[in-house]
Amino acid sequence: MNKKVIATLLTAVITAGVLAGCGGGSSAPAAGSSEGGEAAPAAASTGSEDYDFYIFNTKGESADAMQAAADAYSEATGQKVKVFSLGSGTDSSELMRTELASKNPPSIFCVMNTVSLVEYTEGGYALNLEDATDPDFQKLVADIPENLRLSDENGSYGIPFNIEGYGYIVDKRMIAAVYGEDKVDAWLEAYKTATYDEFVALVEATTDYIKNDTLGTVTLSGETFEMQPKSGLAENLEGTFSMAGSQTWTYGDHLVNVFVDAGFKDAAAAANATAEQVDAMKPIFEAYAQVVDLKSSNATIARGPELINTTTSGYDASVQNFADGKAFFLKQGNWVYTNLVGFNEEASKELTFVPIKLPLTDDMIQVEGLTADYMNKSISVFVPNYYVINKKVSQEEQEKAEKFLVWLNTTPEGQKFVIEDMAFVPYNADPAVTSSGYCLGDSLLEYVAAGNTITNAYAGCPASWTGATLGNYVMENYLCKAEWPENAYEDIADYAISTWKEMGGLE
Repeated sequence: MNKKVIATLLTAVITAGVLAGCGGGSSAPAAGSSEGGEAAPAAASTGSEDYDFYIFNTKGESADAMQAAADAYSEATGQKVKVFSLGSGTDSSELMRTELASKNPPSIFCVMNTVSLVEYTEGGYALNLEDATDPDFQKLVADIPENLRLSDENGSYGIPFNIEGYGYIVDKRMIAAVYGEDKVDAWLEAYKTATYDEFVALVEATTDYIKNDTLGTVTLSGETFEMQPKSGLAENLEGTFSMAGSQTWTYGDHLVNVFVDAGFKDAAAAANATAEQVDAMKPIFEAYAQVVDLKSSNATIARGPELINTTTSGYDASVQNFADGKAFFLKQGNWVYTNLVGFNEEASKELTFVPIKLPLTDDMIQVEGLTADYMNKSISVFVPNYYVINKKVSQEEQEKAEKFLVWLNTTPEGQKFVIEDMAFVPYNADPAVTSSGYCLGDSLLEYVAAGNTITNAYAGCPASWTGATLGNYVMENYLCKAEWPENAYEDIADYAISTWKEMGGLE
């Protein structure tokens, strides 16, 4: 690392919560757990002779790093640790439920947010961390900032993985290729405060540049930038956006969240939405549809069957396209960094976040004090997942799990894996003095330090409403079509509202 890394506990005062960004796969766990689905035991599990405790890790992007951390911990303590990690991009919930109900369940498992927490508190799986016995672990729990806690009225249940953020990702080298090396910093600063209309003009000019070699002039925040003749990296461009059309969570969960933030101040507010509040979201959801339309009609792959094909437009394919310089923008989070390094190490060195531009006006926003201008210069920052200790394993396993989480989150050795190997931004990092050690993490921290972050209100929406329901509807009815009907935005908005109310029991 070139910059100083502070690996001790520090408090980050940010607007944050919980958001999906973690993937899952379909592989079965290795030896040490049952493949059956028998009911969870009423008494505590005695674990397995093959390991001292077991971690079910849903963060596929950090599979190798988590295994390396467990190996290092084993070497240092003599504890045998089983780790099972899932691949990125697929729901992990069913397999985790199976493992929790097996003869040898995980000692540590993962929960995304307060909505999904309910299943595990009602099922008796989630240990109230206020009942933990290890003094160092008690301090770790007490030091979690209030706005980062996984909690209900009865207690606190999770240790944050990290904080993550997302927006549009751009490669500074591509900006230099298109606008000139001396324009990169000015372009980035002007973009951050640009209007949505200026963004649309930028997208159209970029697509014209790619398809027709047109050297346009782009205006951002009133400042003009001249496109240069194609050379170097710019010669690779095939579309303005790289889009994972087959992955509904990328334009369901994440993109929908930005717009839900305009209607609800946080996940709790969304979870307690009234039918009238959801109905009032119609212009906001129409704005969402407008952004999906803009992205999908200016993507590296034309709208149609190929855009929703898992091979050509899956998660990995979209990241690969961006890493290869085929797209100017990629809407993703800092969690893709390790994938980008794997695809193209050079491409991973000069990346930065820029805000997702939104066609919102102040009169559309329902959150008091929130403005369209603020949303258009901010990125989403949140806790994506939490480590939860299984209350149904033995007291001995619980205590071993507690000690591991203390080691991972407070020691230089543990934080080395969190920061360097997992490429995480620690939830307890002070943005004023901490570097993540890589470009996207540091870009996230810049937004945190500036106070330009929005939250994760979507986590309070009805379960499966965003990606599996609304995202799937958009994929099956619109992304597969080259041309959209005139009523497309209204239709998508009406579907979003009717399904939210139906799934939320508001009708």
